[in-house]
Amino acid sequence: GLEFEKKYIESTINKMLKVELGMVKRELKQVKNSLDDFEKRYKMSSDEFYMKFNAGEFGDDREYIKWYAYKDTFNKLMERLKEIEKIVHA
Repeated sequence: GLEFEKKYIESTINKMLKVELGMVKRELKQVKNSLDDFEKRYKMSSDEFYMKFNAGEFGDDREYIKWYAYKDTFNKLMERLKEIEKIVHA
């Protein structure tokens, strides 16, 4: 009946979220590796760079734009990770 369907749907959604969680974690790892490279190259944390770039302290050098894009992606992935974990562990 209805209760079985509800449990089945919840189980399916939970499985889908766990798959997405795995994908987000893998993507985060890849993006983090790129951020680490930039941090080593420019001897600055990505957080510090992100703030300074947003404040206009860096030009529009192609490498800075790439670093900014990676950091922006990282931030969005972290938000998604927290959202999924809240649901999966609720």
